[in-house]
Amino acid sequence: MKSFFAVLFVAPLLAQNVAPIRFEERTLGSDLKSGYQMIAVDVNHDGRLDLVALASGLKDLYWFENPSWERRVLATGLNRMINVAPLDADGDGIPEFLVAHEFANVAKNSIGIVSLLEHGADVRQPWKVREIDRIPTSHRMRTIRLAKGARAIVNAPLTDAKAEPPDYRGHVPVVMYRPPEWKRELIGDSVEGVMHGVFVFDWDGDGVDELLTAIEPQPPKSPVNTTPTKKAATKKAPTKKAATKKATAKTAAAKKTAAKQAPATPRRSARQA
Repeated sequence: MKSFFAVLFVAPLLAQNVAPIRFEERTLGSDLKSGYQMIAVDVNHDGRLDLVALASGLKDLYWFENPSWERRVLATGLNRMINVAPLDADGDGIPEFLVAHEFANVAKNSIGIVSLLEHGADVRQPWKVREIDRIPTSHRMRTIRLAKGARAIVNAPLTDAKAEPPDYRGHVPVVMYRPPEWKRELIGDSVEGVMHGVFVFDWDGDGVDELLTAIEPQPPKSPVNTTPTKKAATKKAPTKKAATKKATAKTAAAKKTAAKQAPATPRRSARQA
């Protein structure tokens, strides 16, 4: 499957005029096999939002530099990529990235590698790739705000590490990574089923984000009957015709037996008369 990424430019509205908003479509690439995700982030610290494009069918992660939209390679050698998220870990104005790759829908087929991408002196050259974790079906990567201005990147796998189709039973371990250590920290694993999506949002307006999850729940287990059962032996009731025939046969047999057991009656001869 081939996918394309396009950027849409919004024409400015005329002041106080109710005019239709016009969009201009510009195709940036049409050869990104299995295009899956695109995020807007300032990659080169020039004050403009660039576009990072992830295609699961490619091993190169691309970014398009604003305003020329020239395609550049952010990182290479990443097989079966599924999600990427930015976070400026060192405060230099250029984000680091965590990317989830080696993904598969079934946990036993998914290595679930999480890698850190770090830039060099020239951000336009491919970045350094360093593996930091492995969780089968590592899937949704999202940047989240924590208390006291801290930030982290959330990793929400698709399923439990031992989940099997068709039910995919098990608890999904939602974790996060905080710089500079980038060590795995468990957020929670109480959710069961297939985690299709997550959304980061400051629900109560306190400056600290909450995490909303979209889950496909597990189907209920079929009840198991542990009481041993016995097969009742049943006899087929004879039909009326068959019963009558059997009774007649028994009567005839009884008469025949009685005749054999009864003493013979002596015959009187002519001389005795």
